[in-house]
Amino acid sequence: MKTLLVGFDSAWTPSNSGALVGILSSDDGTYQELGLPQAVNYSDATDTITQWQSQYKPQATLVMLDQPTIVKNPSGQRPVENLVASPVSRRYGGVQPANTGKAEMFGQDAPIWAFLNKFGGPANPLIVLEGTWVIETYPVLAMIALGWTLPDSVRSTGKLPKYNPERRKTFSISDWQHVCNLLSKEIGTRNLPKITAWLEQAAQNKPRKNDQDCLDACICLLVAFNLIEARRCLMIGDMDSGYIVAPYGKSLSKELEARAIKTKRVPAEWVKPFYLSVPKKLS
Repeated sequence: MKTLLVGFDSAWTPSNSGALVGILSSDDGTYQELGLPQAVNYSDATDTITQWQSQYKPQATLVMLDQPTIVKNPSGQRPVENLVASPVSRRYGGVQPANTGKAEMFGQDAPIWAFLNKFGGPANPLIVLEGTWVIETYPVLAMIALGWTLPDSVRSTGKLPKYNPERRKTFSISDWQHVCNLLSKEIGTRNLPKITAWLEQAAQNKPRKNDQDCLDACICLLVAFNLIEARRCLMIGDMDSGYIVAPYGKSLSKELEARAIKTKRVPAEWVKPFYLSVPKKLS
């Protein structure tokens, strides 16, 4: 049996593009490449995933999406963003709040909703995997969980890599190379030579924004690997107000639990370690 794994750094709005990368996972633990990371808008992403499903007929599809999938609040931030903003800001990062007041991103006609409707809506990662799942993830949180932060002379938590080439004042080529190199090692251990080579080459180039989109799509794919390989992961938030899934990190988990307590939330209800449950015929 096969599972289609997709990393999608989404386009967010109708006029923007993001990036997509796909892998076919087999029960024996091997992977098949389906091409290099590619620039896509929402329409392209929908068509590509549908084409892969038609061609390879996977039993299940797991799409890890870097965009909020449950947004009900008309303004401000979601509870999950209130939680994750703490460890992110501690490492000199920021979390963009999601609300329906941002019409292009989360209004009634935003492209995210048509995409989700096509693929079954936001998935509940705590039940048994079947059909097509779309799960929200966040590359920044994944990097914190995996220990990809850089040393900092002030904060023991370290600092997040500044690898967005559009932010010229803060972008660091060494930070870009840091992320590329760590990611190429992770992808390389799974015997995916073409994507590994792409990442190695990307580390040598002066990146553009689309290169960063492709890199983030690969980080989303890495979260999918963690799930399908039955590695411990974290679900932060809930199915009602929104959630984010990331790899499990002990320090990250403790920070999130402390934030939950500080904001008068029950940690066990908002920070949930879990392992992906797959049908017996997939395991």
